[in-house]
Amino acid sequence: MIAVIADDLTGAAEMAGIAWRFGLSAELLLQDSSIGKADVLIVSTDSRSLSRQKALEITKRITRQVQKWQPEWVYKKTDSVLRGYVAEELQIQMEILNLPRAFVLPANPSLDRTISAGEYYVQGEKIHTTGFANDPEFPVLTSSVSEMLQRKAVVLSPGAILPARGIVAGEAANSEAIKHWAERVDHSWLLAGAGDFFEALLARNSSQQKKASISIQTPHLYISGTAFDQRKKFIRNLHANGGPVIWLPYEMNDKWLQTAAALMQSNQKLLLAIDESTEEAATIRKRMAATARILIEQTGVKEIFIEGGATAAAILKEMQISRLLPVEEWQRGVVRMMSGEYFFTVKPGSYPLPDELLRLYN
Repeated sequence: MIAVIADDLTGAAEMAGIAWRFGLSAELLLQDSSIGKADVLIVSTDSRSLSRQKALEITKRITRQVQKWQPEWVYKKTDSVLRGYVAEELQIQMEILNLPRAFVLPANPSLDRTISAGEYYVQGEKIHTTGFANDPEFPVLTSSVSEMLQRKAVVLSPGAILPARGIVAGEAANSEAIKHWAERVDHSWLLAGAGDFFEALLARNSSQQKKASISIQTPHLYISGTAFDQRKKFIRNLHANGGPVIWLPYEMNDKWLQTAAALMQSNQKLLLAIDESTEEAATIRKRMAATARILIEQTGVKEIFIEGGATAAAILKEMQISRLLPVEEWQRGVVRMMSGEYFFTVKPGSYPLPDELLRLYN
């Protein structure tokens, strides 16, 4: 059994989708769920949306829980651009798992996110000059990978001599570098990073098998909780062109709910999004989760798309859902999962929408 600890729900879902694609059974557990029997057990700590102290506390607790499962190996799923408390969480996990060294590879060349000469690039631009600099909780203000990891890691190029202890961050300008690192490291390391690296690690022993064949139920609800500029522009354009968009209310009332239900009934779809707000992200998530639960209950919708990992985690917690099974992968990082009668597709805010989803809302 492989255990994955992810610091947010969309990252956990991405790992579940990759495992599903390789023909492995997978279960996504939300924090304190009891152990399952899948080939790959993925726990979402949602630590990236917590304060530093709470994030480190939950990392300790979940890592001790995972250690008791006695997995063959552990993968720490990090944000691909290293937002959150990555280095400190790695140090905690190394200590608990009794592993003297960790190897983290956050680059995702498949999404044009690369690391060269110690610098992080997104689509050829240094990351601190991109939209990630505007993240409301973890703005990326440097492209130095060492600084992004609080100078707690050494950044090495492929082919470099690997140390016996400590945290190593690998450079990767292309997919060949990802494969190179996957072949060099073994289970004496705590392995960590983004989706490309996990995929390469699985490919050492398995081949990709499954492809998605998705049949969407109607009506469906699309909930966007991301602050990423491209997603916000897409929603504003849809609203300006008369699309079925409704803004998160400051206070839920019958009139708003009737308007939302009428929009969904007439269009067989609805997009719930955040208009401009000066509130803290945690406060907005709490309102979004409560509003989404009521809307889902009142309309009876069963097909739900959620954009933004912290938003998705808050909604599932509000709905008292603690376990998800992947059933299809739209594309890397956009995964459809089921819990009881509900189907949830979750994706990171910075990832592009699949063409099939774009067509549904265009």
